[in-house]
Amino acid sequence: MMETPGEELSLRDIVDTLKRQRVWVVSLPLVFGVLALIYGFFIAEPRYASTATVNVAPVQVQAQLEGRIQVQGQSLLSFQALRAIAYSEEVTREVWEALRREGKLPTAWQDQGGTPGLERMVKDFKIKDETSRQQVVPQGQVPPVVASLTVQAPTPEVAARAANLWAEAVVRRVRDVPAASLRASFQALEEQVAPAERAYREAQARWEAFQRTSTLAQDVAELEALTGERPTLMTGEKATLANQIVVSVEPRLGERVLLTRELAGLERDLAAVRSRIRFLEQEVRRSGKEFPELRRDLIGAKAEEAELLARKAALEARIAQVEARINLLKDRVAKAQVEQDRINQALELAKNAYLALSQKRTDLQIELASSEGSLAQVIAPAYPVYEKVAPKRALILALAVFLGLMLGVMAAFVAEALRPPRPEAAAG
Repeated sequence: MMETPGEELSLRDIVDTLKRQRVWVVSLPLVFGVLALIYGFFIAEPRYASTATVNVAPVQVQAQLEGRIQVQGQSLLSFQALRAIAYSEEVTREVWEALRREGKLPTAWQDQGGTPGLERMVKDFKIKDETSRQQVVPQGQVPPVVASLTVQAPTPEVAARAANLWAEAVVRRVRDVPAASLRASFQALEEQVAPAERAYREAQARWEAFQRTSTLAQDVAELEALTGERPTLMTGEKATLANQIVVSVEPRLGERVLLTRELAGLERDLAAVRSRIRFLEQEVRRSGKEFPELRRDLIGAKAEEAELLARKAALEARIAQVEARINLLKDRVAKAQVEQDRINQALELAKNAYLALSQKRTDLQIELASSEGSLAQVIAPAYPVYEKVAPKRALILALAVFLGLMLGVMAAFVAEALRPPRPEAAAG
């Protein structure tokens, strides 16, 4: 049924209704205000807050290029990743356990019933990104991540202690992010260094044993004495002076050359004696028995020829022995040079491999130490702040009075609607 304009409530009717029902309008805000004061002063537990600030710097990576050390910054994690670490169960559980061991765990954060105290404690932890958007950093560098960690607790001391424990746990976890991979790489490298060092020591021992037992130097010296030639040694370019065989650089004649020259002289003498014998034989045949001294000269010449032939045979036998010895020495020297080159090459390879792994291990140690020492740090620890952050009594009182006033107005209109009609209105 549509109301007529005469049945609409005017502002005067509303004011008159509130005046008549002023008991509800005044009493309910008063009751709610009193209850709010009782809650704020006697029931609500006071809360204090403390804040610690954490700075996460970018990882400084050192790269040696063309003999120069270049330092570059690499972003380790963002604020969202830092937030995930801060609220992880490992970090918050570490704070909770530390407070429990120290006897500073508030009752509100203790396990009660079916609700773990850790969950209630985390509700009082707040993290905020404090990284300046206008921060100026050098070109090629990454700005650090700055975050504030705030904890609310029943006492200022507990709030400060919990904030510091939280910040320290976050810093340790952040440092473990690159350190974990570096430690794994370092451990794998350590497993490679030991076999490489053992291989290097074994190669060094083989080289020393070869130097002690090898007759290469003596064979080369004897070969030079026999041939008068210095053999070319097949040593590596990086062979040490101890590996190289030092021989005389003065020109000298070998025994083979001397024997060959002596044999050539004997052959010339033998040719001359034979020529003389032929001449004497012709003279003896022509003169007959008239010159007996010619026969004696012929006999002497033939004796000299026999002596020269004997010397020639002995000399040829000696030359054959020298040639056999030279061939034997050449074979031994060639085999010794091949063995020496093999041992030197194995030693060089083992040494280079060991030195490369050792240098890489040193670099990893330096990088691990630098990442653990300067990656993340607490730049502003938390201190007890004795100014309460809760309860906010003025706000609670204002809200309670406002709520009571709203309910009072509603109750006033309900009471007015339920009030029996006046007699004059009924008669009309």
